Amino acid sequence: MANLSEEDRANLVAYLDGELDEASAQELEAKINLDPQMRTEADSLKRTWELLDYLPKPEPSPSFTHRTLERLAIKESLPLARSQRKPRRVWPRAVGWAAAVLVAVGVGRFGAPWLLPPAPPLPRDSAEVEDQMVRHLGVLENKRLYENIEDLEFLRALNTGDLFGDESDS
Repeated sequence: MANLSEEDRANLVAYLDGELDEASAQELEAKINLDPQMRTEADSLKRTWELLDYLPKPEPSPSFTHRTLERLAIKESLPLARSQRKPRRVWPRAVGWAAAVLVAVGVGRFGAPWLLPPAPPLPRDSAEVEDQMVRHLGVLENKRLYENIEDLEFLRALNTGDLFGDESDS
């Protein structure tokens, strides 16, 4: 019995409850007929199911029906009470949200020049761009190396050649 999987046990329970469709039930019956371990487990579960009939059936309390109907009456009266109230106006809230969005967009659009510094002017022609690129070719070629430098003093020492102190190559 220890070799049965959880899926096989679940299928057996569903079979005994009558929850399996016709094809699955026939497939499971074939398994039960061929596998003695599956047959033993099915018989054990079936006996357990039969024992459930001998358990005492619980009786509801005498006030169960009254309490249930009372709760239903209260639940049904709530929508009536809501519908009898004065209807809320939705449009002031919608207008308020629309106004708030417009103010936010306006502040963002027209307030940005005061909050942010102006961007440097872009070169107007390609010759000027090429001149700047040629002037800064060393930086452009080593850009990926410079991205990792965090100290400006190290970069200045690298530029002057005075990285390791006063060494003279002359």
